[in-house]
Amino acid sequence: MKDKIKFIKELAESMNENKIETVKYEEASFEIQLSKKKKERNIIVNGGGVAPAQYSQAAPVQQEVASEETVTEAAPAEEITGTEIVSPMVGTFYASASPTSEPFIKEGDTVTEGQTICIVEAMKLMNEVKSTVNGKVKKILAKNGDAIKKGQTIAIIG
Repeated sequence: MKDKIKFIKELAESMNENKIETVKYEEASFEIQLSKKKKERNIIVNGGGVAPAQYSQAAPVQQEVASEETVTEAAPAEEITGTEIVSPMVGTFYASASPTSEPFIKEGDTVTEGQTICIVEAMKLMNEVKSTVNGKVKKILAKNGDAIKKGQTIAIIG
C-alpha cells in the first residue's frame, strides 16, 4: 500500500510540474485517475480493496495525497445475480439512439435475446450492443456518455 501512495504522490507532482490536467493509469487490479479543475482536485483510486478517495482544497495536489489515513477499505458491493452484458469494445456508452430519444432499456424492463440495449461509439462509428439473453434488466451499470472499456459490464439481466 505504501508503494501505491508513493506512486500517487509522484504522479501528482509530475502533473503539477508539467501542467497536466488529467491522468489515468491502469495496471492489473490497480487503477487511478487524477484530475485538476479550477480549485478542486479529484483523486479516484480503485483496485486492491481500496475505495475511491476524494479530496477537495486549493493546495497543490502533492500535499493532498500525503496522508494514508484518507484511504479506506471498500464496503462490500451489493450482490446482483444474472447475465452480464459487456461492452465488445472501448468507446462511449449511449443509452439511446439520440439525445431526445427514450433509452433502449431501463431497470425493470423485460428484454429479449437480440434486442438492442445500448450503443457504443468507437471512432465515430455507432455500434449496437444487443442482449444475449431473455430476462429482466436488473441493473444498468453505465451512464449515458460514460467512457467504457472492452469487457466492462454494461448491464445485468436476470
